[in-house]
Amino acid sequence: MRVHLPAANTAEVIPDFNPYLEPYRNPRRDQGAGSGHIYGPAQRDLIQWQTRPALPTAYEQALADTLEQIFAQRLYELPEIVAALNREGLRTPDGATWTEANFQDTLRQLGSLAFGSP
Repeated sequence: MRVHLPAANTAEVIPDFNPYLEPYRNPRRDQGAGSGHIYGPAQRDLIQWQTRPALPTAYEQALADTLEQIFAQRLYELPEIVAALNREGLRTPDGATWTEANFQDTLRQLGSLAFGSP
């Protein structure tokens, strides 16, 4: 198994996403060891950003940056996070203010893009 290092440590340019990412073979989560895996470790190179199928959009990056700032303020509870997002002025993808429900729905949707549907 080969491991690709960040581009700063190598001569080749490594993309910020995994262009070889395959969908889950078994989209249903299973408790058995090794089941539901994307691919065996000997079948693919390990590269940085393994689970990212594409670059994040500008909106996804803004949301991630804002969440990092919120967590840096030691705000971890869902109501606190939602209130902080609204204070910061970052809206939902469709332009609405945040609620606990639409925050969870948005993160679930973004997670399914990277990890497949549960």
